[in-house]
Amino acid sequence: MSTTPSTPVLRGGGAVLRHEDDALTLRRRDEELRIPLQAVRDVIPDRRAVTVELRVPAGGTPATYRIDGVSEAAADLFAVAVGTALAALPEPDPSFDGASLVTTRSLRTPSLSTGAKAQHIASLVIALGPGVVTLILTCVLVVTKGEAGMLLLAVPMGLVTVFFNVASTAATYGTFQMWLFPRHAITVMAVRTSPYSGKSEKYEYTGPSGQTHSCYRSNYASQIEISYHPDSPGDPAVVHTPLTRVAATIGTLLLWAVTAGLIFVAMMAATE
Repeated sequence: MSTTPSTPVLRGGGAVLRHEDDALTLRRRDEELRIPLQAVRDVIPDRRAVTVELRVPAGGTPATYRIDGVSEAAADLFAVAVGTALAALPEPDPSFDGASLVTTRSLRTPSLSTGAKAQHIASLVIALGPGVVTLILTCVLVVTKGEAGMLLLAVPMGLVTVFFNVASTAATYGTFQMWLFPRHAITVMAVRTSPYSGKSEKYEYTGPSGQTHSCYRSNYASQIEISYHPDSPGDPAVVHTPLTRVAATIGTLLLWAVTAGLIFVAMMAATE
């Protein structure tokens, strides 16, 4: 068993600095930087701060990354651990610029476009509109007819109608994604990053901006094919077989039939 102490994770000022394998990872609020050890000249602890100094050609000013507000003991141990790893690396060419190896990954969630916002509003109206209007109208009609006692029946029926209305809209959106995304959106392979559990597995993929997105699906495969719209890379749909898509379409139509039936029955009962 190795007696080398584990390298601590430094947290401070809203940032996290880790030493993972052959690189340092600096995670900030809106970005994550990967700094290969070959790019690092030194790690300098300064009480409750740590500065990562990159290699630079002779005579140049080195780029630095600093994290403040960390544990003083952890800062010293981190610098020693990384320094040991650096000492084992071969000496690079004097003209080598470490900054050229640093990669940045954005962690920002892209803002919705005007079209996407309009689509969300339209979905909300479709999901709640018919059911809520039915609930309100049936209650108003029952009360105006002097049959307030019927509210005990009208309100639960109205709430059930709202539930089926929302379920129907959600099913329609999912079915819409199943049919259109594989043909008209972006299709990539998502890689499972969680240990197999036989339940909901975590899969990850990278969007156009370089941001990593996650999706959870009940699947045993190490990779699954997913599609997403360029405006909403964080809202993927799994690519299904044609038979599954047809079954989903039939299920969605049945949900809408039940919703329409509930609305019809509620309105007929309120107007009699």
